[in-house]
Amino acid sequence: MLPKGIKTTNIPKSDYINYLQKAEEFLSTMQDSLIKGKWNAAGLNAIHSAISATDAVLVCLHGVRSASPKHDDVIRLFSTLVKHKDTEQNINHLRSLIAMKNIVEYDQRLITQIQALSLSRHAERFFNWVKSIL
Repeated sequence: MLPKGIKTTNIPKSDYINYLQKAEEFLSTMQDSLIKGKWNAAGLNAIHSAISATDAVLVCLHGVRSASPKHDDVIRLFSTLVKHKDTEQNINHLRSLIAMKNIVEYDQRLITQIQALSLSRHAERFFNWVKSIL
């Protein structure tokens, strides 16, 4: 059952693989950016990897993805629809990444190496878990 008030889009379940590929590409670009010391690019790619990985799970298991402009809605949608023994722990990775999205993408401040490394760890852990359940 979909949570009330969250806009979703129906997607053929077979398309989950496209979202997973995007997540993997963002993760790879994140790793390249870390090597080059491009902290902002690394952080944003970590966030986008997690968002695409989230879409992969939702599409694969339920044939939907969030169409809400509020990123917190995707967390609510995910926690409602994805029932797995490690879901809550991994939602915390997703929550940590999404909490930094506006700062990394829109704020005038630059993120630090420590922040980029933290985001990358969350993204890698989330991505690896997603692959394990798909």
